[in-house]
Amino acid sequence: MKTENDSLERAFIEAVAPAYLALAQAPSPRQLSEWRPHNFMPLLHRLHGTLTGLRSHHRQIEGRKLVWLQGGNPAGEPVLLLHGFGASKENWLPLLPFLARHYHLYIPDLPGWGESQFSAEGLYGLDHQVARLATWAQQVMPAPAHVAGSSMGGGIAGLLAARHPELVASVTLMNAAGVSGRETTRFERGLLKGRNRLIAHNMKGVLDLLTTVMQNRVLALLIAPVMYWEMVSRRHVNEHMFRHLLQYEPQPELPAFSAIAVPTFILWGEDDQVLHVSCGDTFRALIPQARFKYLRGVGHLPMVERPRVTARLLRRFWRENRG
Repeated sequence: MKTENDSLERAFIEAVAPAYLALAQAPSPRQLSEWRPHNFMPLLHRLHGTLTGLRSHHRQIEGRKLVWLQGGNPAGEPVLLLHGFGASKENWLPLLPFLARHYHLYIPDLPGWGESQFSAEGLYGLDHQVARLATWAQQVMPAPAHVAGSSMGGGIAGLLAARHPELVASVTLMNAAGVSGRETTRFERGLLKGRNRLIAHNMKGVLDLLTTVMQNRVLALLIAPVMYWEMVSRRHVNEHMFRHLLQYEPQPELPAFSAIAVPTFILWGEDDQVLHVSCGDTFRALIPQARFKYLRGVGHLPMVERPRVTARLLRRFWRENRG
């Protein structure tokens, strides 16, 4: 029998998947097999490493390389930060100067993203990603971590907390994907027509993407030339992985957001143009014990737009929920 929580958990996928998968053009096998990464991030790591002490590590998970940054205070509680769709571990860099002194930081490129290996034969639904991340955490993390996830990473963080509470000291859902709200954004309505503003095909698409995820248009204009080639070169891969998120929906017999029992913080930019702020209210209904905070004047990426404020809120929540 379908419960109210089941309906809330599955409303987004049931509304969006049939229309998007029917209308959006799927990449060809040739486009996927010929793709090669074009990544300037190793240079950024070397420059940033001198300031934060974070270093790149890698490990084989399911036979494919998973890359993560690790550093900060080795005596501090572990913190795991999960990026969103179309992004990479570098999305968290603005936040790190405010966290590295007190916490032992683990920041992966989720499988298939950033420097972590993509395979055209791999499966990239939420269930697959949660299982891979749990395997990696069991091998690498010294203790249950404070987990914070942005957008798609928020959906993964929530499912990880529900299914593997032994790995999670607390979870923060930051503008998290996975549910519908009472209202929709232009981005969400576009998906119903087969259009995805998070996948850029040219410079205009890059600008549209960045101004969609960030309220600060000046920052978006500054970032666009730097991110252009990597975003455009990944367009076929990103389309493939977005389709997997819809095709391989979370299995209903597995624990979902309403099963989260660890301390939970819902953090949302009120001006989010990707996932409407009312999605946060749906998460609050599913996780009634959760604390929540909505940030005025902030869009989809609080850690990029307001890193100092975001870090202060996270540190306070983690202090109150020490492992």
